Amino acid sequence: MAAILIVEDELMTAKGLEVIISSIDSKINVTITGYAKEALSYAKKNYYDMFMLDIQLLDYSGLELAKEIRDIDRYKLTPIVFITAIPTREFMAFKEIHCYDYIVKPFKEEKIKSILETIINYGIVEKEVYLKLNQKEYSYLINQDEIIYIESQNRKIFIATINEQIELCTYTLKQLMDKLNTNFVRCHKGYIINMDYIEKIDKSNDDIYLRYVELPIPLGRKYKDCVRGKNLWD
Repeated sequence: MAAILIVEDELMTAKGLEVIISSIDSKINVTITGYAKEALSYAKKNYYDMFMLDIQLLDYSGLELAKEIRDIDRYKLTPIVFITAIPTREFMAFKEIHCYDYIVKPFKEEKIKSILETIINYGIVEKEVYLKLNQKEYSYLINQDEIIYIESQNRKIFIATINEQIELCTYTLKQLMDKLNTNFVRCHKGYIINMDYIEKIDKSNDDIYLRYVELPIPLGRKYKDCVRGKNLWD
């Protein structure tokens, strides 16, 4: 499920944005906070597909918050939309932060909807279907529904799909988990699996059997809670 973090200290403004987002796609998970420090904590603990940041927040500048978000590897290219009552400051935002767009308060719903529809329909939602990965001079666009499992071995990543196996050397499993949709679960230090392909879980031997895969995938002890949390067994 796609997720958006709204950082806005005027609750009515934040709730108004949430209503507009829900009208575009009711499945999007929206988190609201009025504090930059809390927002940064949320961004580190969770994954967001877009940020909407008020430039002037209660504790410190939204521009400073945006810089801190950009310092997190997985958010280098994540869309950031600024909310501002001072139109001259958005130019600095474009130059320093590479934000996607900006909203001037008081805003018009049509303007907001136009900006958000573009991001949601061609950025966030599309990303949930396809996984885009860069490897030296090559770029892979993989349908996530076709990925059976992902394995890390000898500092290389192997993505097993229903059609092929792709080898990468520029990603970690943690980085890939941040890009994958909610169909995937980390089941072992060396494996991520697509839950749609699970045939059975052998709890006595800590093995997971997947369709189209001859050998079982190991279930690591420290990852059992992740699997239980997905309601994959009683």
